Amino acid sequence: MIDQPTSSQILADIRERGIPLPPSIKAQGLYDLVVVEGNLAFVSGQLPRLDDDGALISGRLRAEDGIALARAAAELCFARSLLALDQVIGDLSRIKRIISIRGFVNADPDFTRHGSVIDAASALAIDLFGDAGRHVRTSLAAGGLPANALVEIELTVTLV
Repeated sequence: MIDQPTSSQILADIRERGIPLPPSIKAQGLYDLVVVEGNLAFVSGQLPRLDDDGALISGRLRAEDGIALARAAAELCFARSLLALDQVIGDLSRIKRIISIRGFVNADPDFTRHGSVIDAASALAIDLFGDAGRHVRTSLAAGGLPANALVEIELTVTLV
C-alpha cells in the first residue's frame, strides 16, 4: 500500500487552497461526528460552516443560479468531514480509501446541476488522496437543509 499523506499535510493543503478550516469542530446536536465500526468510519453530514458560532454558506439554488458558491460550499463540507475524521481517528494517514460521498444540495425543484456541485467535493477527494480518493457518490436535491445550509456532505471511509 502507498503511504497516505498525514493529517498535517492534508489539512495544510486544504488551507493553502483557501478553504477556511477552524482548528477543530464539534457536533451541533445530539449525535457523534464520526462513528468507527471495524475498519469503516462514517462521518455525520457536515455543513459549510465558516465557524462554530453559526456563520455558514447558506441559501437555495434556482435553475438560473451560478454554482461557484455551492461548489465552494461542497469543498468546505468535505474538508470539515476530514477534520472530524482527524479528531476521532488520530491521523488521516489511516484512511485506506474514501468509499462514499453523499451530497445534498439545497435547491428548488427545477435545479438540475446537483452533480456539478458535488463534483467539487469529489475532485478535492481525488486531489488529496489520489486513487484512494476515488469513491461512489450520490448527489441529491434537498427541499431544505439544517440552518438553511447550501450543501451538506456525508462521508464513509475505510481505515487501516
